[in-house]
Amino acid sequence: MRTFTRLPRIQLLIGTAVVIVIASLFANVVNVTADDDGGASLGGWIGLSVFGIAVTAVLVLVAVPRIPAESRRMAVLAFGIGAVVTVVAFWTMLPFALAAAALAAAHPGDDHAEGEAPAPATAGVLLALLAFVAAFVFCVIG
Repeated sequence: MRTFTRLPRIQLLIGTAVVIVIASLFANVVNVTADDDGGASLGGWIGLSVFGIAVTAVLVLVAVPRIPAESRRMAVLAFGIGAVVTVVAFWTMLPFALAAAALAAAHPGDDHAEGEAPAPATAGVLLALLAFVAAFVFCVIG
């Protein structure tokens, strides 16, 4: 898990942007469960991709660096919960953006899953990774 939280913000943004473009491509253009009636939307693909990448950039490059150090662990948890909720609530590229923000806000050593104390950063990172994978799968299967 520390591998995900050690990524530089720019690399995280680029990786998330690639995943957003691919997921949005499957969700809007390549519809694997569609009949022959079409439904492919090139404009939807471009629009959702740009929206997702823009929100990710704002969260990762602007919002996350402004989070105070004492609030960072709870912010990671909030971003992780937000990513899971947006996967369940509606299908946009927001789960990817919120998950990337959770990964960008988490730092190795914030807390550990082992032990008795609460571990909000660990929980937030795990929720973010779950939301990242679930959102991608939902985009692919439609």
